[in-house]
Amino acid sequence: MKIYCIVGETGTGKDTVFQKLLLQRNDLTPIITYTTRPPRIGEKNGKEYYFVSKNVFNKLKKGDKIIEHRTYETVHGPWIYFMACDNQIDIKSDKKYVVINTLQGAKKLKEIYGKDVIIIHLYIDDRERLLRCFARETNGNCDYVEMCRRYVSDSKDYSKENFEKLGLKDLRVINDNIYQCVEQISKIIK
Repeated sequence: MKIYCIVGETGTGKDTVFQKLLLQRNDLTPIITYTTRPPRIGEKNGKEYYFVSKNVFNKLKKGDKIIEHRTYETVHGPWIYFMACDNQIDIKSDKKYVVINTLQGAKKLKEIYGKDVIIIHLYIDDRERLLRCFARETNGNCDYVEMCRRYVSDSKDYSKENFEKLGLKDLRVINDNIYQCVEQISKIIK
């Protein structure tokens, strides 16, 4: 078993890369994480995330079924993102899993699964990242205040110092060309 954990700031293309990898490689099994935030326009339950209520999170937490979680204080109140013990991962299999997570989530996966977790950091220059964030909001969300909060917060969260502080090796893949990016990640997976 291997888990390929994709991390990166908002606007680096994590969701797009994740979906393209799944379309191009039938040897990858997705791990879908959970969130208490509402779906964005075009998102589907069970594809990008499992969209659940805070009550569902609390029940899973009380039942000791949460692998890792983090809470973001957004302009809309707290949103929780988490991974659950929900039988998506079979540690005895020879499957290759792919998941999108945060640095803290990647660290927790490393603590649990050790060398079987490969962390891939998607990166794009700040100007392009901001343009992508803005384009996403103009396509229907129009939540510019939250977009700015996430942009600034991620700039701090994904600093080189944080990678080092968390003890995570920074395998950086630049995503300025989606096809080259997916190809490079495919080579890492091979």
